[in-house]
Amino acid sequence: MNGLVVALFIFFSWLFALIFGLTQGQVSNVSEGLKYFWLMIIIQLLFVGLFITVHDACHGSVAPNKPRINLWIGRIFAFAYAAISFDTLARKHQEHHRYSGTKLDPDFYRDGTKSFFPWFFHFLKQYISLKQILIMTGVAQVLIHVVHLPEANVFIFWVIPSILSLLQLFYFGTYLPHKKRSDVFFEDSHHTLDVRLPLFISFVSCYHFGAFHHSHHQFPGTSWFLLPRFKRKVFEA
Repeated sequence: MNGLVVALFIFFSWLFALIFGLTQGQVSNVSEGLKYFWLMIIIQLLFVGLFITVHDACHGSVAPNKPRINLWIGRIFAFAYAAISFDTLARKHQEHHRYSGTKLDPDFYRDGTKSFFPWFFHFLKQYISLKQILIMTGVAQVLIHVVHLPEANVFIFWVIPSILSLLQLFYFGTYLPHKKRSDVFFEDSHHTLDVRLPLFISFVSCYHFGAFHHSHHQFPGTSWFLLPRFKRKVFEA
């Protein structure tokens, strides 16, 4: 499977679902949005996929033989996700791999045993800037006051799924595989582990990066959709 084809499929699926929700959702208030719960979940999952593609671009695996295309896929997808600077993100992510589970790791919080929310807020400080917040707020205002989309639609189909995707990515992609526990032993300097999950749950939770996180650290250039098969081949070998 071609990484670029998968990336474009995720992007245009996300764009279609988002535009459909924003323009076709018949919502006058937030409580009415519950009838579109299924669409919110789909958009949230595609937001996760958008960021996972950015993550793959950090490792050059979206378009391995076309570095310029890989770079611009990363930049465009990162900006679409939450006005993120891909270049800054890629630098910090390389630091995460180089210094995983240490004080120099931007994703790591203190000794790795802290509860979810202190670690999450530390994570936000590392990756969310005032500039991003202002850009996203500006986009929301344009959608509401210039494009004249209903405020409830913007909140239900864009704001909520994007925030939930951030929580989902952090929990399954950082907190769960890197958190130190008394019953878990990290076997090497990556300071992480693979989490045993059914394959479907592994996919919908974090596009396999939670369940196969240690495998990813061992082989960072492997695309997300190849991780289960790649680990199976390594195990069999």
